Amino acid sequence: MSKITILGCGHGGQALAGYFAYYGHSVTIYAHKNHPGAIKTIQDLKSITLTGVINGIGNIIQATTDIQIALKDAEIIFTALPVTAHEAIFKIMLPHLENNQIMINLSGHFSGVFQSEALKQYCINHNICKNILIADTTSFPFACRSDVPAIANIVAIKKSIGIAAAQKNKTNTIIQKLNSINFPTDLDKFQSIVEIGLYDPSGISHVPNTLFNAGRIGNGEEFYFYKDGITKETSILLNQMDVERCEIGNKLGLKLPSYTCVMNDYYGLNYSSIFDFFKNSPMHNKNTFCPTSLFSRYITEEVPYCLVPWYSLGVSVGYISKATKNIIDIASMIHQTNYLNIGRHLTKQILQDYHLCG
Repeated sequence: MSKITILGCGHGGQALAGYFAYYGHSVTIYAHKNHPGAIKTIQDLKSITLTGVINGIGNIIQATTDIQIALKDAEIIFTALPVTAHEAIFKIMLPHLENNQIMINLSGHFSGVFQSEALKQYCINHNICKNILIADTTSFPFACRSDVPAIANIVAIKKSIGIAAAQKNKTNTIIQKLNSINFPTDLDKFQSIVEIGLYDPSGISHVPNTLFNAGRIGNGEEFYFYKDGITKETSILLNQMDVERCEIGNKLGLKLPSYTCVMNDYYGLNYSSIFDFFKNSPMHNKNTFCPTSLFSRYITEEVPYCLVPWYSLGVSVGYISKATKNIIDIASMIHQTNYLNIGRHLTKQILQDYHLCG
């Protein structure tokens, strides 16, 4: 039995906490007091019920809004929060992190880079050394929903996801630890968290399709985001964004698989195009997965934390991804927010420090 802390009490956090508790681990789930989610219900029930591909009950040791309590003696910390919160929560965690803890950013979008830099600066400022292993994964291990507090529906479990450590030569150590706690998917070792951030194509899955359906979403229409939201014509732009993502990888010496290859590997599918995947994926068309607002994470998270880093990586190696830049600009105009300015930028120095490090 391992002591595991889950940061985040939304869909993914509840599903993951319930999963590890179901398999006998000592699980603490944390929610920020300003975003408590289901934390009160879990405190009262002391459990999370799993439905879908796993049916059972996981007994939760503690549910808390106190970060110090959440982190105390934890062996592994999973971040199951929106990526927009990764840096902010890490800065709150810094005084309470303990040596030799492992922190995993699920679907990290380069979070490990910025957390590692924050950890270095904290240690310098306080003249201390904290040995914290940080890793990013390419994706969350589940497709899941929690529409009722303390009940998590695991729609599908991915076949495998990628992982890489921020620290040099530590990825194997982290994989061995995660395998020992029955992590739900197979873990593929990646070269670096730069490769991890380029691999996950969620910015292609979510952003352009949201923009192309802005009229429907803005009017509150409910529809199947994937199979109803795409046409053969709009899939052309998604394909071009994928070409640009792979070309940025080529410039960095990385052979990235196409969007459809990534999705086929995640779910054991066999689609030949983005259009076919959107139209036919059984996992993605069981629920509507339709954003309820144009200000959903499909834009507010994916543009600054996925598309902007991709674009900045391209710029750092002399490549301009025009289709991706157009989507960033359109999202910025609709939200009246300069996402290119506020998003994550990966510089040549970051590439030097974190590329090929896992």
